[in-house]
Amino acid sequence: MIKGRKTTFEERLEITQSTIARDNDYQGAIEKYGVSYQQIYSWVKKYHVEDLI
Repeated sequence: MIKGRKTTFEERLEITQSTIARDNDYQGAIEKYGVSYQQIYSWVKKYHVEDLI
């Protein structure tokens, strides 16, 4: 399990958009950006909620 790292808002946005663009390829994002699954999952979920507003 990868421990998450601190990220900026811009990094989170890039990681989230990249994950969504690759059909929610969480494993690829984990390996590429070095963040945890829980972090990415949370950001993607929040991104979709904000998209609905």
